[in-house]
Amino acid sequence: MQKADKKEIFLLAIVCTILIFGGLALIFCPAPRFSESENRLLADRPCFTWGALKEGSYTAAWERYAAERMIARRAMRGVHAATELALGKCEVSNVLLCRDGSLANRLNVNERIYQKNLTAIAKLNTKVREGERELTVAIAPRRIDARTDVLPFLYQKSENSTPYRKLTEKFPQAIVFDELKEDAQWYRTDHHWTAAGAFAAYQELALQLGITAFGETDFVRETVSEAFWGTTDAKAGLLDITPDKIELWRYTGDEALHLTKDGDPAMFSGLYDFSKLATRDGYGIFLGGNDGIAKINLGKHDTRPTLLIIKDSFANSVIPFLARHYRIIAIDPRYTATKISDYIKEADHTLLLCGMQTLTEVAILENI
Repeated sequence: MQKADKKEIFLLAIVCTILIFGGLALIFCPAPRFSESENRLLADRPCFTWGALKEGSYTAAWERYAAERMIARRAMRGVHAATELALGKCEVSNVLLCRDGSLANRLNVNERIYQKNLTAIAKLNTKVREGERELTVAIAPRRIDARTDVLPFLYQKSENSTPYRKLTEKFPQAIVFDELKEDAQWYRTDHHWTAAGAFAAYQELALQLGITAFGETDFVRETVSEAFWGTTDAKAGLLDITPDKIELWRYTGDEALHLTKDGDPAMFSGLYDFSKLATRDGYGIFLGGNDGIAKINLGKHDTRPTLLIIKDSFANSVIPFLARHYRIIAIDPRYTATKISDYIKEADHTLLLCGMQTLTEVAILENI
């Protein structure tokens, strides 16, 4: 047997040192539980039980903990992302790096959940019609659908259209916002539309809701942040991505609107929570983020029609426009177990407004 030379011994010593100090750092000084760059909680240290060890869940939990709580996690994610791009993949963690430097989430359609949601929409439509009301179905596209002109050259775009075909076959009157294709209408580091995109969506919704939409000149644009990195950037972990700006479209009287969130008055005036700009969740400035049930009105004597909105976060930036016409009841079924049907009779019109990404990944309509 050949003796190991000095170089091999030195390399082995380096590897052992890294493993030992890495393990000690993981035990005594792991990365913070909350990742500011990813805007989420990382894995917690697993608790030992003989049952968990026997079934393998304990070791699997430790593997996840070690991967997520390693020291210098953000830098390591950046190195990983840069390596993936250097290999010519144009993709990191299911996020595409587009030709214009923007980011787009890759498709992740769960067919079982999607079919469940389509069936639930039909059930919701029946409930609304029983009360002699109308349901408007409006599904926001994913950025990967809207900005096809900047996707990587070899990306196969044909799969993108399948969910929309199934939706419109079942609900021919559904709004899918297929005209929202401008760069200014979409954040480059986030999956949501910008205020400009929300305004375009509001104009299209107004046609089907039977209201007269206000024009661009009826709003004052206000840039409130020029350093917004959104959820798609957080998922990718790239270190050198140009941030987005956040713009609000304000109008006289919007600060007088009353917002309650799950029964309690909002901790800020009007519809915008400016404290969110100091966090990674910059998009949360719209309505202060997601809540189970939000209500918006002009006070006790508001006699305007009531619009019930079943929603996800895409609706948050559209609601300030709609609140200029309606009293709003907004229900996000992901955050409440309240039955949607309990509110249908209170509304003059019902609007389902959510993103296709939510519709194909989350069973959002279980509480009808």
